[in-house]
Amino acid sequence: MTETTLTTVKLSTTGMHCPSCSMLIELKLRKLEGVEEARSDYIKQETTVSFDQEKVDMVKILGTIEEAGYQATVLA
Repeated sequence: MTETTLTTVKLSTTGMHCPSCSMLIELKLRKLEGVEEARSDYIKQETTVSFDQEKVDMVKILGTIEEAGYQATVLA
């Protein structure tokens, strides 16, 4: 069995107004195959995602956040 290497990225996630916004983003991201962890902070307007690049890519992650009604970009 091969060991999975996770990639963790921090995203600027704008448009969140309350804890429910953060929870919605987390729930949507965690449903994606390959996403191991998602934490969103509406106060900081940031989301941290740990994922397996062999199963999901940044285009899908960013698209999922945008489909939920928020904007996201990768922080440098």
